[in-house]
Amino acid sequence: MKYLVWSFFTLAGILGGCCSHVMSDAGLIASDRSIIYADIRQNPEALAGKSVLVGGIITGTESNGDVIQLEVLQLELMSNGVPDEKSLSADRFLAVSGELLDPLLYRPGLLVTIIGEIKGLQVQKRGGADYRFPLISAKEIRLFRASDPSSGNPANPYQNQIVDRK
Repeated sequence: MKYLVWSFFTLAGILGGCCSHVMSDAGLIASDRSIIYADIRQNPEALAGKSVLVGGIITGTESNGDVIQLEVLQLELMSNGVPDEKSLSADRFLAVSGELLDPLLYRPGLLVTIIGEIKGLQVQKRGGADYRFPLISAKEIRLFRASDPSSGNPANPYQNQIVDRK
């Protein structure tokens, strides 16, 4: 009987840990989870000042003095907050951070989950045309390696987490 009770609590602890969210509780409470990326993309100016949870694949980084800017190809988030590599992208957004983010760590191809404040819209040239990016000021960032199909568990990039920035 003791073994059965101990096994139950061990299993509950394991399952509870694997399903927990990758972002802080405080960040999740502060973010408006009712705002979806399609809303942000459609009218970022109307949502300026709102705190949101977004994520995707880093496609580029740029440093402008004290500000680091990440260009992110948006992906849907799984229930634990990790970007779902199998989801379809809605578009790209820019995330800026005043914190020192090493561009060697925050490099293209890595997955990122961000809690941040919508700042509006930023227009940049891409291929000679103006491109409209929703702009998000990052307050909390989590970085993950992309899944490795040969790892035996390709749909779980959470186990490959490489940076924990809160």
